[in-house]
Amino acid sequence: MTETPGWTSPGSPEPPSGTAGTGHSAPAAPAALLDPSAAPAGPGTGPVPLRPLGFGELMDGTFALVRRNWRAAFGLTLALAVALQLLQAGIDWWIHVSGDQTSALLSDNYLWPLATLFGVLASGLLAPVVGNGLLGRDTSAGRAWAQVRPRFGRLLLLCLLLAGISIGAFAVAFVPLFVLAAVTDQPALLALLLLTLPPVVWLTVRLTLAAPALVLEHQPVLGAVKRSWRLSRGSWWRIFGLQLVFRFCLALVGAVLSVPGDIVSEVVDGLSGSAGDGAAAISITALAVFGIVAGTVTVPLGGALDALIYTDQRIRREALDLELARTAGLPGHGLPGHGMPAPAAATTPSGA
Repeated sequence: MTETPGWTSPGSPEPPSGTAGTGHSAPAAPAALLDPSAAPAGPGTGPVPLRPLGFGELMDGTFALVRRNWRAAFGLTLALAVALQLLQAGIDWWIHVSGDQTSALLSDNYLWPLATLFGVLASGLLAPVVGNGLLGRDTSAGRAWAQVRPRFGRLLLLCLLLAGISIGAFAVAFVPLFVLAAVTDQPALLALLLLTLPPVVWLTVRLTLAAPALVLEHQPVLGAVKRSWRLSRGSWWRIFGLQLVFRFCLALVGAVLSVPGDIVSEVVDGLSGSAGDGAAAISITALAVFGIVAGTVTVPLGGALDALIYTDQRIRREALDLELARTAGLPGHGLPGHGMPAPAAATTPSGA
């Protein structure tokens, strides 16, 4: 595997390893995963310019790509939002039946590891939508799934691997805290917590581009992890800042979309005057329904941002914009003297 494997342009057959058009050896991969009819009628690009993007442009581009392909984006991640909210509803019901005050206060945090895992999965599922969008191609949910499906098993393995790495990092960070909790006071414990969290966050950011690399480059699981590590090298603060600001914005959007569920829950609790099973069931159902609405909107946006950051890092490091422009059919690209080799002439394989 080379350090800069070729871009597998969505909707077009992959060039054989070592052919012109990438400037380096490309890994072997399956044939085209998307119907070429998804290509635009003429030369052009999508709502995101093919050049290195600024901080605000990346966030605006994420919204633009998801808005343009909202059926595919929301359709691919709806199951994730439903699964997460059904599990949350189960936890809320358990707390109602047999939980205590502490369990109720922590109820929104129990599924945080799974939500993080689903975020990685969403970035892989949305990678074809972002890749096609950069080439000016609209993508249906079926076409996007057709691209992801041959890689879905590896994508799940990657999610489990990243989850294991995160759990291991948290264990290394927090196990000493539990040991020291018995002999230190609370302020000292808080200080130790603040010292141990940065390595975990640092590791998470370095691996955030693995899922798009696996899907768009047809990388193996470990190869995708290595690609993310290389692409994020020297750009940690930039990626972290983007993720932090964007996730905060998504949290606000999710909170606003969840407000009707909170209102229904408060009204039901106020009218019932007790914590009966019927009132609790209505409240939990309302919270779950509007939680699904919020998750369906926010999950694909987070996944699309990861895929767009991945593409932007490749544009900055590997001049991917030139190859994308040539694939999109923009005038003045794909010819000698424009930074990319001319397309190889078609040949008939021997023995055909």
